[in-house]
Parts: sequence; structure tokens; C-alpha cells
Amino acid sequence: MPSEATTTSTTAAPSQNTVLDPVLDPDFNESAVCTTENGESGICVLLQQCKDGVIDNTTLIDLRIGSCPHYLQTCCKRSATARVQPPPAVTGGCGWSNPGAGIFRTKDSENINRKTYADYGEYPWMVAVMRTTNNVEAVDFKQSDYIGGGAIIHPSVVITIAHKVEWQSPSQLKCRAGEWDTQTTLELYTTQERFVTKKIIHEEFYKVPAYNDVALLILSSPFKLEDAPHIGVACLAPRLPAPATTCYSMGWGKESQQKTVNAVILKKVELGYVEAAQCLTALRRTRLGPRYSLHSSHLCAGGVAGVDTCKGDGGSPLVCPIQEGPDSNRYAVYGLVAFGIDCGKPIPAVYANVPKLYAWVDSKMAAEGFDTTTYKY
Repeated sequence: MPSEATTTSTTAAPSQNTVLDPVLDPDFNESAVCTTENGESGICVLLQQCKDGVIDNTTLIDLRIGSCPHYLQTCCKRSATARVQPPPAVTGGCGWSNPGAGIFRTKDSENINRKTYADYGEYPWMVAVMRTTNNVEAVDFKQSDYIGGGAIIHPSVVITIAHKVEWQSPSQLKCRAGEWDTQTTLELYTTQERFVTKKIIHEEFYKVPAYNDVALLILSSPFKLEDAPHIGVACLAPRLPAPATTCYSMGWGKESQQKTVNAVILKKVELGYVEAAQCLTALRRTRLGPRYSLHSSHLCAGGVAGVDTCKGDGGSPLVCPIQEGPDSNRYAVYGLVAFGIDCGKPIPAVYANVPKLYAWVDSKMAAEGFDTTTYKY
């Protein structure tokens, strides 16, 4: 079984543009001749290929379609095009978000129907857990292969929810890191895929009440983190957050307002942590009934109408800031999306309780010979 990374590629540049302009590297992506904002002749290139349109950690991507056919392209003068060196990966441990991307940003566009999305690279530990197709590595993201979310806790290990992967053998699973917009390969950096070679499910996992709903996926080879600031390792929280802590979840599952439509760009959902007693009271008012009991392996978040994770987000991390404050851009995983009572209802959703399952993760990682400090802070 192949173990090397799959990387996305872009359409080859038209030969006439490459030949006519020796300043351009031959692997630049050009899709059209265009006119710049100043009325000058230019070519459509990726944003990071234009000296005046470089994507950096503080640049807001404009999803409005301009004179180029794709929102990740810009019209650039030939003389201004330049190869941009990737910035070094964030160092200093787990849980770092793409700096400057910790503010909620609503990107409006005719094509994305005014949805709220994560910034590119904002949650570098996020992976898509997917079905393999004939054990062949893929460049394109196929919605039919998408199973749910997960988080990188070691370059060779992904944590996810057990009920999403319990029926698949390891050879039927793969993990895709560095994804953002599932319908394009024009992002700043390439995605990486790894096949799963081993699946470890909690011994006391029970699906129907979602008790101990956690699994570790061991990968065929580690994700390459060098020169890949959009891919990183998550921290795991050893204790519960403070009451009313503002947390976030993410995923490519159904839009809560359009339950039949999967998100194309990685969505971001702001959710408040809800203490167990308050969550239990709310859940007992639902079809779960007055005798429902919230298990110790559960925690809750959300409860605001129209703001929720949804079907297809299972396994996606619930992250909260390690340090409170507007400048905090380091997070820990406190939960994994488990279940909810309909999408977008004013009822808290239930997540696998990572602090409760922390010792189990430690024991399984050590048994497999992996460093258990990668996800600690």
C-alpha cells in the first residue's frame, strides 16, 4: 500500500504565457489573460504568485469573484510575478492556529451564500477522515468518500469518534490533512493524504448512547510538517474548560441551515461550553426524555439556535483557547463531535469528553510506542 503523501496540483500554465514571459517560472499556474485594476495587461495567477497579492498570516482572502475565473487567483502584471518562499512552520508545541486568523470573519460571495468559514490554515490539526477508493491516493476531494472529521495528535496518529469508523477496516480508511476548500486545488499549500494501517477503538465504547466514543487511527507514514504551516498537531486538554468558555468546532459536514448540503469550505462554528447539569436539563426536555443520563465520557457545547455542528461533522474537534483573550491563537481539543438533537436547534450538542478520555489516549499511544508529549502543553 502506498505511504507517501498525495499533494494537490494545479493546471499547467498555457505554453504561450510561459514562453513569452521569461520572468515567470514554468510551473506557475496561469488560467487567463486579464486586465489589472489599473487597466494594465496581466495574467491570472495564484494570489501567492503575485508580489502585491501575497497570502500571509494576516491577509483576508477575498471570495468575491474578480476578473479572474477563481477567487484564489488575482490579475497580476507580468513584471510583478515572483516565486514566494513559504514561511516556516509555527514552532513551540501543539495547538497553534494560523497567527492572525483567530477572529471570526464572514466571507460574503454570490457563490457561497453568505456562510461563515474558517480562515485558511486556521485549524491546522483538522483532518478529513475518508474512505479509500481502490487503495489509490487521490488529488481531488470526493464528497462521497467523506466520513467525518478528526484531529492530528501526532504526525502518525489521528483522533476521531469511534462510531464513524467502527465498521470500516483500516485498509478502507485514509486521512486528508491541509484541506480547506474541497472543490479546488488552488490553495497556497498542498494537501497530504495518509492511509490508515491500524484502528484502536475504546474497549468500553457503546454506540447507541455514544459512551466512550473515541478512536485512534494509526497512519501508514507521518504527515510532513516541514514547510507546511497549514498542517500541525493539536493539543489535548487534560481538564474541563471554565464555565461559559467560548470554544469552536469545524468541519465539512451538513450546513445546519441546509441539512442536505455539505460545506465546501471548512466551516467554523462558535460554541459556548455548557456545564453538565445545565446540559442535562436541556436534553431531558427533548425526545431523549426525563430519565436521560449524561455519561461521564460526554461534555456539551452550544445551544444557540442556528449555530451548530451537524451531520457529517462527527469526529471533528471542539477546541477552546488555552489562554483566554483576544490575542489567543493556541487551542486545545476538549471534545469530539458525537451527537445532537437536530441541527441548529437551541439545544446543546454532545461531544466526546477528551479530558475524561485523556488517560486512555495516553495508554494507547504509549503501547504503540508513540511520543505522548506531542499533544501536551
